[in-house]
Amino acid sequence: MIMIAPIQIRKPDVVRDIRLLAELMHQPITDVVAEAVRTKLGMAQRAREADIAERLRRVAEIQERIAALPRIGPLLTDADFYDENGLPICP
Repeated sequence: MIMIAPIQIRKPDVVRDIRLLAELMHQPITDVVAEAVRTKLGMAQRAREADIAERLRRVAEIQERIAALPRIGPLLTDADFYDENGLPICP
């Protein structure tokens, strides 16, 4: 749950810039701040999504390279590593 509480800005230059922007845009301060935050939030979310997509692309590339490697010997299964009770087999 997000708490709704007033925000206090302690930097006079930021307050000045917000008031100036609100005046230039003929909008209330709250609307100017909301629009600026939502714009920046959207940019951050798109950047994050792009980063995730790039990471997934790189993982897929690695998987393709691994899949292209020659297979030597039989493929191992869980039965090769764990007994019937699910405990590791110790050599």
